[in-house]
Amino acid sequence: MHDLRGAIDALRAQRRARARQALCLRGESLAARHLADQGYVELARNLRVGHDEADLVMLSPCTGTLVIVEVKTRSDAGARPEERVDHGKRASLTRLARTLAEQPALRPLLVRFDVLAIVLAPGLDPELRHFVDAWEPGSA
Repeated sequence: MHDLRGAIDALRAQRRARARQALCLRGESLAARHLADQGYVELARNLRVGHDEADLVMLSPCTGTLVIVEVKTRSDAGARPEERVDHGKRASLTRLARTLAEQPALRPLLVRFDVLAIVLAPGLDPELRHFVDAWEPGSA
């Protein structure tokens, strides 16, 4: 009986993990579309450099600034996903940006960090909040 209980718990955990992954992918797609509609150009999605990962790397339409975007998606109405971008994540994205800035083609570009907070509550329209220049590279 104990083995059956463990197997059921493992299946439930897998289902929750798949649902979280699907929610995150949907949020990243909405974020990319939202930014593209504003003229941003997508350079990379889920860019991994070493242990660091950026959800989106975009080029801003007006300034030509390289924008590293962290997308946080939640399914709870009234959630504040932006509050989940902690010091560790900011430091990770800052490291990633420094590595990108060493690339000859990207060296002349300024870098900015944005957060796109998305709430996808069941039965409600998606809520997107774009925090432009969410932190300074030296403050991570």
